[in-house]
Amino acid sequence: MDQTETKSGLKNRPEDWFLLVFFLAVILCFSAVNLWEMVRSLEPDGRRKGLEKLELVQDHAINAWGALQKAMGKRLAFGSTVYEDVTLLDNGVATMADQYGDISVGIRGAEDAYAFAREIGTEFLFVAVPGKEYSEEDLPAGVVSYANAKYYGMVDALKEREIPYIAMRDVLEADGADWYSYYYRSDHHWKNRAAFLAYRQVADHLFSMGLDSGRNDAALEESGYTRRLYPQVFLGTHGRMAGRYYTGLDDYELWLPVYETDYTLDVPSEGIHKEGDFEACFVNYQNVAHYSFDYYAYYTYLDRDYDHIRMVNRRNPEGPKLVIVRDSVAVPVSVFLISQCSSIDLVDLRYLSAEDSAKEWIREAEPDMLIYMFGPGYLSVENALQLR
Repeated sequence: MDQTETKSGLKNRPEDWFLLVFFLAVILCFSAVNLWEMVRSLEPDGRRKGLEKLELVQDHAINAWGALQKAMGKRLAFGSTVYEDVTLLDNGVATMADQYGDISVGIRGAEDAYAFAREIGTEFLFVAVPGKEYSEEDLPAGVVSYANAKYYGMVDALKEREIPYIAMRDVLEADGADWYSYYYRSDHHWKNRAAFLAYRQVADHLFSMGLDSGRNDAALEESGYTRRLYPQVFLGTHGRMAGRYYTGLDDYELWLPVYETDYTLDVPSEGIHKEGDFEACFVNYQNVAHYSFDYYAYYTYLDRDYDHIRMVNRRNPEGPKLVIVRDSVAVPVSVFLISQCSSIDLVDLRYLSAEDSAKEWIREAEPDMLIYMFGPGYLSVENALQLR
């Protein structure tokens, strides 16, 4: 028998004992909570209360499991979902490698949307947003990600087909800051300053097309915004999968206009209507109140993804009208961009019901420009890009 093994067959390595103790502790915790939930279910509304306790234990278990993997020096962490693990780059920033390299869906979606824009007599623009990883060389050995290949492949396809586009990687690189300063450590989304750079690039494109009625120069300068820093309140997507101790927590910087604002916001499918200034319409402070698995600081603007959000700028009724078909990268961009527009309709095809038609929404909006804005992750997902 191998001298490193005990009679039970368990090797005398510290990490093996840590794993054994960890899993036994998790099993005991979940057993206790399940027993408690069964007892509480005998009372009115007891099952809901029991499940809330079960979710709390699950959050602690994810954090503990991530802490253990971090202590073991693992660069590839087994996440809390079956489809993606969390990877630490060479600089310690977390990411999730993009496992799907096919962009035929993205190309077809852009072609069809461009053709539809021409059919209804409006301009079209595709905003290509880069993924978080600057280079594949930043990944641990053996980890493959298609994010950059998809981004460059999409830009090349747009250029070849003469579809108007903005390549945001070029814009960020020209800005010159450290690449990873544009992205959250524990999340795949870009930070608000990167989104602000995207907003200005789109605004410049609008102005170059003659869509500059009611141009707001104050809103184009960083000095037009005050910034509030909320330290350590953001556990991003990667952190929710591998735990806060594996990825760390992020600060969140909220940008608020110092210029005068007056907006309305409507989500027809949810019966939501808001009106007032920027804060009243677009900011949900609950998402930055404290670190939590339940609140997501990235959606401090607009609260969460909806199928259709309509924003109206009551101070600029003569400005351009836009429709943005998008994934979540467009959330902070849109709340900056509305300063230059009379209205923006945000359409997220992922949440479109079978009874609704995005094409009908777009026709009714009569936009001056139809914009597609996507990161590489959704270039392989048909229900995110295909108008219907």
